[in-house]
Amino acid sequence: MKREKLLPLVGFSLLLICFGIALVRVFSRHRAESNPNEVVIRIAHWQLESGLRSAIDTLAREYERGHPGVRIAQNPIPERIFPSWLRTQLVGGTAPDLIEIGKGSDDETLARFFLPLTDYVEQPNPYNAGTSIADLRWRDTFVDGLAGGDCYKANLLEYYGVPLSMFTARMYYNVTEWKRILGDTPPPEDYDAFVDICERVQRHAAATGENIVPIAGSHYGTPWFASSLIGGQTQRLTQRLDDILVIKPHATEVALQFVTGRWTLDEPDFVNGLHLARQIGRFAQPGFVQSSRDDATFYFVQGRALMIVTGSWDAPSFRALAPFEVSAFRFPKPFPDHPRFGAGTYGLSSEADTPTSGAFGLTRASRVPEQAIDFLRFITSKQGNSTFSNVSGWLPSVVDVELPALVKPFEPILDGYVNGIGLEMGGGANARRVIAANLGTLFDANSDVSKLQDILNAELPRAVRNDLGRTLRQFVLNIARQDTLAAAQAVLRERRPDVTELERKESELFEAQTLQELRRAWVMHELDATP
Repeated sequence: MKREKLLPLVGFSLLLICFGIALVRVFSRHRAESNPNEVVIRIAHWQLESGLRSAIDTLAREYERGHPGVRIAQNPIPERIFPSWLRTQLVGGTAPDLIEIGKGSDDETLARFFLPLTDYVEQPNPYNAGTSIADLRWRDTFVDGLAGGDCYKANLLEYYGVPLSMFTARMYYNVTEWKRILGDTPPPEDYDAFVDICERVQRHAAATGENIVPIAGSHYGTPWFASSLIGGQTQRLTQRLDDILVIKPHATEVALQFVTGRWTLDEPDFVNGLHLARQIGRFAQPGFVQSSRDDATFYFVQGRALMIVTGSWDAPSFRALAPFEVSAFRFPKPFPDHPRFGAGTYGLSSEADTPTSGAFGLTRASRVPEQAIDFLRFITSKQGNSTFSNVSGWLPSVVDVELPALVKPFEPILDGYVNGIGLEMGGGANARRVIAANLGTLFDANSDVSKLQDILNAELPRAVRNDLGRTLRQFVLNIARQDTLAAAQAVLRERRPDVTELERKESELFEAQTLQELRRAWVMHELDATP
């Protein structure tokens, strides 16, 4: 009886303690931000990997030492709730100064709640003084010139993000178990060698009774490998669809050509890609399609899987969690001389188009925008980004930064060919939902590739059309928004004809408007002509 009365009291006491701690933290933060002698720059992101947080902390403390009276407050937010948290903060006017963009931040959100960074990125970064990139514009100091990822928004004609890193996907492996099971066998360079390694691991597990599988699969990482294999098989098909000769057709073009019948899911090269992707399913643990990213990670670090597919951002976490040495190799694919899977491929895929990532934007709610930009310049200078890469274990985003030894395996491979149409098939959100919902069929031992083809042939055309309809609506919104800006720019240009920068921007605005109107007319025409 006493115990029954005591337990609720203990629980209530713990609740009060937690509530008290939360109140103290809230009021302490309020007092700190109200301190007139201290500038607080708040930065938020969804990257919970320890390497990134440590790198930002290191750079923050270094910046604070050189800027007395300034404090950097880092706020990591779990990835699953980040979009909801972001919307709440932006609408409520309580958003941090710098926020990682990409999740929950579409063009409309950026235009409404974030400040354009175009004027800033056109100027040199003062923190690069005395380096090989001192005279370059800030945007030219990045490996992609801020042209990719979430940095430049073509529909808005403005730069909204400045990135810290770039990412590549790799096949990680347990070096200790690799040597024990496979001896001196090197990492595979082609698909057949990879399959042979996986089968050797399966035979070893069967002979010894050890609980180990070749690959720790999940609905997070395995589709990347599958999509990469399919994309390798459709390289020649994709080039046949490249009507305007841009090497790699835009996703909208690929989707439109699918709806109009220029290519189908029954293309031999695409079907071969599905067969390759299906084959890797037999090397993963049972039920892997329902496994999350964390499930696969635990499987790998516990030594129950020899390999795992994920991005370069997980390398520091693996080194911290795994009780064994971890290394990585790029995805192996069939070569053009392969007797069955060589017809549709040109060869290994290049990663030269890898965009920068981890871009941070400046919110309109920021009380200290100039100081926030200064901190952003500091961490993306050549020295700052070098420190970031060394501490985080991530690839740098700035040119001429020497890669740390542990980061070298993830360096983008520049030689090779453009990858073709992958598992995403150029579709938008609706198409991705259809594919994700039926992905298990591809790896189901009781079905075959034709079953997935039948399902996708029945459901995907409508989903892709809906995505294209959304694209059309976005065109209308962007054109209306840009019409106002174009008119204002024309007036500014007329009043100040001597300013070259105004002439350049007016030209860009009108060219972009013309291109958007042409694309909109083209998509409308093709959809209207197709049942």
